Amino acid sequence: MAKRSVAALPRNYELFHAALSGRNSTLTRDMAALGTYPDQAMLDQLGIKHHLPGFVTLAADTVRVDTARSISALSQSLDKDIGKKQGFAEILRAFIARLEADPVVGMSDFADEARCLRDAAAIFERQERASIERMDETLAELGRLHDDAETLRRALTRDPVTGLANRLAFSARLFTLYEERNPATGSALALVTVEGLRAMGERHGQAVADRALKKLASLFRKSVKKNDFVARLSADEFAFLFHDASADNAVAIAGRIRAAVEALRFALPERAFTPQSLSLAAGIAVSGAATGSTDLLAQAELALQAARAAGRPDALVFSAAIGSRTGKIYTPHAA
Repeated sequence: MAKRSVAALPRNYELFHAALSGRNSTLTRDMAALGTYPDQAMLDQLGIKHHLPGFVTLAADTVRVDTARSISALSQSLDKDIGKKQGFAEILRAFIARLEADPVVGMSDFADEARCLRDAAAIFERQERASIERMDETLAELGRLHDDAETLRRALTRDPVTGLANRLAFSARLFTLYEERNPATGSALALVTVEGLRAMGERHGQAVADRALKKLASLFRKSVKKNDFVARLSADEFAFLFHDASADNAVAIAGRIRAAVEALRFALPERAFTPQSLSLAAGIAVSGAATGSTDLLAQAELALQAARAAGRPDALVFSAAIGSRTGKIYTPHAA
């Protein structure tokens, strides 16, 4: 970046990493097309085009400005239209008043008044058509801005590789758990590590790991109920939030997911006849045993550490015994 005179901004590091990682070939080509010394505006346009999280704030600002401008233009147009309608109404009232004041008005005078009214009506009709066209154009523009805002929202809350919710979306969902639901009704959090996935990427390349991630994501979506939640938290870690589930239920679900993952086979480069398999380790915590969302997450993390330390993929529920083994670092606390 320094050689290309690019500012050392966090979003620029994100852009260059995404371009050089090879995950998005279109982004790589677009970056190369910028030339040797791209200016910041060009880099920002490219980051926004590919919906990189670090550039979402810039894009959101643009959407806000464009939305405000469209609404302001619509407001001004409506003000003008109201004035025109009031002007036409005045002409109508004057015509009616003339007829009421002089019932025997002469035909020539009546014809003149009627012609003025006809001309005013024609002008008003043209203005109304133009107003409708402007309204349609503004509504179309607002629709486009709404779509842009939705795209930005997804970029902020979705993992780009798997399409699952990301850590930000997971944190928001976990935070509301203790606001929206009574923990006594029972929810369970399972933090899961895909064992072998990180090594797969290191040995065979990120593209191979990304294909495995997409396959896993599809499996995870099918493994949870409609009102449950699954998110990708890091390279090989996922979170499942099961509603109306006890610790035993969560262990059983985690076991079924692990069995389904272990049944998958992932093709590796130059190893067509020796595909690789993966497995899961899971740490589970239940909402009723935690003082808040932060405490629930801490318990699940400790349970996951214990499960991985067991030496084989397993699912463990947080318990007092697990907490006591890590007593120096675990203290219950509310969110």
